[in-house]
Amino acid sequence: MIKKIVLDKADRLYHFPFDLEEFFPKRTLRTIDKRFPLIDLGRFQWPVTGELPPPTATCNKLATPDDLNQVKQAISQWLKTEFGLRAISAKEIYIGQGIRRMLLDLCLAFVEYGDVVLYPEPGIPFYKRQVITADGVPVPYPVSERTGYKPSTKKLATKLGGTAKIFILNNPHNPSGAMLDGTDLAALVRVASRENVFIVNDAAYCSLAEEKYVSLLSVPGGAKVGLELFSVPYAFGLPYIPMGIAVGPPSVISGMETMGRSIGNIIPRAWIGPTINAVENYPSPALNEAIKAINRSRLEAEQLVEQFGWQMVHQKSTPFVWIKIPGRRQTNPLAQTLLKRKGILALPGNAFGENGEGYFRLSLTASVEDFRAAAKRLSKRLSKRMTILPKTGA
Repeated sequence: MIKKIVLDKADRLYHFPFDLEEFFPKRTLRTIDKRFPLIDLGRFQWPVTGELPPPTATCNKLATPDDLNQVKQAISQWLKTEFGLRAISAKEIYIGQGIRRMLLDLCLAFVEYGDVVLYPEPGIPFYKRQVITADGVPVPYPVSERTGYKPSTKKLATKLGGTAKIFILNNPHNPSGAMLDGTDLAALVRVASRENVFIVNDAAYCSLAEEKYVSLLSVPGGAKVGLELFSVPYAFGLPYIPMGIAVGPPSVISGMETMGRSIGNIIPRAWIGPTINAVENYPSPALNEAIKAINRSRLEAEQLVEQFGWQMVHQKSTPFVWIKIPGRRQTNPLAQTLLKRKGILALPGNAFGENGEGYFRLSLTASVEDFRAAAKRLSKRLSKRMTILPKTGA
């Protein structure tokens, strides 16, 4: 008799954080859809639409090295025009399958067993996940109201910072929307150089910032100690495709390319032309329209927050609003109340880590009509009931 073989899961799988989508209760969502239309203020849904072939439809027509070099030339000129960088060579640019995948390529290429990697909390869960996948040790650093929702250079300069190998920065920061200026970045670069820590900046939403974005690579010394990651669709206004750009030292780019080839870095040739066109015509009409739509939704979100007496973190650099609940009350019960009683979907702050407790995030990719409909559904009676939720830890 042949016995069944049970394949045990690797220990790392039990340490993975949940993805953001897993914080949306699927069973409740199905119930809500049957009762009345769901108002989705929680999910991020990129507003630029259009027809671009998925990788599976064009896998037999992949971008050639010449195609990728054309994209790199366009990116080099964009970096020079927008951020005043010197001419960036092709060896300093990596074209990958989006920021999530490029970060994995980086970790697999440079993070070894036991290496400490600092990441922001609250922050995107895949930072921690990619470090764990590479057998590194993810250690959070706080991004809070106390620090203006910016990373503290004091944290990097501690003994722990001295033992870290990589410092993951998210600028502009999701979910708070805080953005570092040139002075902040210069201080971070100095500490990173002194502590021998490499900075990796996720700049996914840099083109959506209301204020002028300052590139890490434009700060004196920044190109020596850091790598910057850009999202092609969010930076240049294309329909969503899993495609990103990494810019940094040739030695780092080479390692990422080696890992990309090993795992499989699929860039369809059909994406090359639209990408070059969007980069050369930056900011594109589609990007401008997306920014206008996000700003219109922001105004409606501010009115919604004011109606409840909550506190909005007034940072306007990402397509989100980060909302603090008075008294640091639990946000999971609040999000459940919004969903079950009013059919309004919001993302609880603890989806971004323990430091996100007491907050929740709304996505500004929801339409103006969605925010207005949400305001109509919310009654004063419900507002009062939601302000007496049990305090954290109770």
